[in-house]
This record gives sequence, C-alpha cells and structure tokens, in this order.
Amino acid sequence: MEFPELRVAGAEPPVDWTLRLADARPAASPGSLLGRDELAAGIYGELRRTATGLRIAYDDSGTFDIESGGRVIAWSPREGCDMELARVDILGRVLSLAAYEQGLFALHGSAVALDAGAIGFLAPKGSGKSTLAMSLVARGARLMTDDTLPVDPHTAMARPGVHSVRLWDDSAGRFAALGESRIGLSDKHAFDLLPEGSVERQARPLLALYEIVPIPMPDTGEEVRRERLAAPAATIALMRHSKLGTLLGGAEAMEVFGRCAAIAERVAVYELRVARNLEGVDSVAATIAAWHS
Repeated sequence: MEFPELRVAGAEPPVDWTLRLADARPAASPGSLLGRDELAAGIYGELRRTATGLRIAYDDSGTFDIESGGRVIAWSPREGCDMELARVDILGRVLSLAAYEQGLFALHGSAVALDAGAIGFLAPKGSGKSTLAMSLVARGARLMTDDTLPVDPHTAMARPGVHSVRLWDDSAGRFAALGESRIGLSDKHAFDLLPEGSVERQARPLLALYEIVPIPMPDTGEEVRRERLAAPAATIALMRHSKLGTLLGGAEAMEVFGRCAAIAERVAVYELRVARNLEGVDSVAATIAAWHS
C-alpha cells in the first residue's frame, strides 16, 4: 500500500509510529467500549480500550490495534477493502489515536508555520481552512499539516502532520505553481508532494488557533476579523474540533477535556469571522500574516 503523502524513511528506525499487517485475525470485541461514530453514510467506526492500548474497528477498512504507547499500529484489513478508503482511515483517525496514546491531542484543522511559530485553522469540512492555509503557503509560509493537527497540551507545540492538501476545483487552480495534483476521493484535487521549501517538518510553538466562522460579504468590505475567546469558551471550541469526535467518550472523556483545557490555557484561541469570498482569500491571508509578523 502506497502513501504518496509520506516520505520514504531513511536507514534510521521510525521514531513516531510503525504500521504493520497483523499476524492473525483479532479476537472479537475485547476491552471496554469508548465510542462509536458514523464516519460516512452507513460506515461506522467503533473504539475500545484494550489491555494493550486502543482498538478501532471500521466497517470499510478493517481493524487497527494501537499498542506500545501509540508507536505500533497492527492492521487486520477487511477482505476486499478499498485501499483509497483505507488510506483515509489510516492517515486520519488511526494516526490521531496513535498521537493520543503518545500524550498529544489531534485537532481537525490545518496549520502553517511562520517565522515566529505555527498558527492553525479549525473548521468543519468545506469551510475553507485548507484554501486559507495554502494561500498563506503561497505567501511564503510553510505547511505543517492539513486536516489533522497534533498538539502537545503540556508544551503548546504543534507537530507536523501529513503534508497533503485536498481542494475543490475552484480553489485548486489557484495553487498550480506549488506542484501537480491528482484527483482523489470526492473528486477533490490532492496535492501530495509540495516543494520542500513549502513544508515544515519540525515541531513549532503554536501561536494561535483560529476557529473559522464563514459570514456573508459585509457592506463595509471588512473581509476578516477576529475575537479572542475566554478560556472556558476556547476549551469548548477545541472539543468541538477534536479529530476523534465522539469516538473518545466513556472513561476517556475527562482526559479529552483536560487536554483541551491545557491547550486553551497556553494558546490564544480566536473566533475568525471570514467572508465567503474566494477572490478575497489572498487579502485575508495577508491580514492574518500581518497579525503574526
């Protein structure tokens, strides 16, 4: 199975995680149920805490056992599973669970690195966070991650994630200079191999998180404004944008709350009200860059 978004490892052993095929079929339903979530129409994931770590079972791609503190992922593929869907599962929630076991917290967001540190954009699908991140990259920022943003709650450091960006047609054409794209799931354009100078591969201090709130184009012409959230509201906002959603419930719910509260205490969290205007995204990116210059 190929992952065009990831670099080929060198001679040194992998540091963060290893994905391997399981030696045998997993035993049925071990451990305590933490949560169940509908990931797509009719496709569910079920998460359990086991004696050795976490297990997530997908209807589409199979079962993943996350062990050794999040550093080993054993995959038992479902017979006949679609490899493209499996890639989405692995690079999304499976790696987010591995990060969680390592003490990190994965947010559903994109992030870029500026000279002073990293800034992240949190939003549901289709709200423009990837387009905004790429607009900043086109202005000289470096992409840290798209879709999944791992954060260390104790140090407020943002970790690099997968350097692949998926955009709709109207946005993808704006960034052709950053490399070739392929058509992936949902007919989106996937930019898998951005130029090396356009990506960030080191952890960076997290300067701010922006929760994107799309608004109609205002009569004043002011396309973007921000309002900092107080710590309680910031904590709730971060919980809304957990990459793992309702999967991490049950006995893990308080741990999730604690990690969100720790991030909100150390990082400025803003509501970012942005006009729905693709032609104005470069101006918005310039304003955000100026806030952190």
